[in-house]
Amino acid sequence: MLALPFYMSKRREIPEPKKGQSEWEIFEEMFGQPWDAYKSLKFDPEEKITEFNYEKFIHEDILATMDTDSQEFKDYIKL
Repeated sequence: MLALPFYMSKRREIPEPKKGQSEWEIFEEMFGQPWDAYKSLKFDPEEKITEFNYEKFIHEDILATMDTDSQEFKDYIKL
């Protein structure tokens, strides 16, 4: 029981790839920039879809088929 924390630390996955790993190269190949390109970014400049601005992102023909006042739709947009 006392060895459990040490055992679990060995099994921990580190999600951040290091330079030279294949994951780093795959990321650069897919997105055209290194993994740490956004490391010094303080906030995300991309505008997100919210329940207040969804009209900009979803075509009006699709919105016509949905009940935009329902709680289910609001939960879907938040998701």
